[in-house]
Order: sequence, then structure tokens, then C-alpha cells
Amino acid sequence: MKRILTVLILLSFVFSFIGLIGCGPKYASQETMSRYEEAKTACESAKLEVKNLQSKIEDLKTEKAAKEAKVTELEKRLEELQGK
Repeated sequence: MKRILTVLILLSFVFSFIGLIGCGPKYASQETMSRYEEAKTACESAKLEVKNLQSKIEDLKTEKAAKEAKVTELEKRLEELQGK
């Protein structure tokens, strides 16, 4: 009985040890790390592009508002000149 118990304990220890080794940390390969760096660089570039485009949108909105005001002013002048 002691012998069977000892064998069972040893087997459980061996299986636990194998399980722990198999579940240990896995390190990324060099290829995976280079792809990660490329993706990170592309993400940063895209973020910068978004910022630039948002700034351009704001500038265009300001320009549009100024031109609409100019059109309104010119329409009023046209009405005044046609009314004379």
C-alpha cells in the first residue's frame, strides 16, 4: 500500500512538473517583435495623420465660415445696387 501511494505521489509530482514547464513563459520570436515594432510605428504615424487632418478640418471650417460671411455681404450689396 505504501509503495502504491509513493508511486502515485511521484507520478503526480512528475505530471505537475511537466505541466508547469509546458505552461511556462513563452517569449516572442524576433520576427514577431519586428512585426510588432512595424505595427507600432504605423499606429503612431496614423495618429499623427489624424491629428493633422483634424487640424486641417478646423482650418477649412474657419475658411468656409469666412467665405459664407463674404457671400452674405456681397448678396446684400447686390440687393442694394439692384434696388437703386
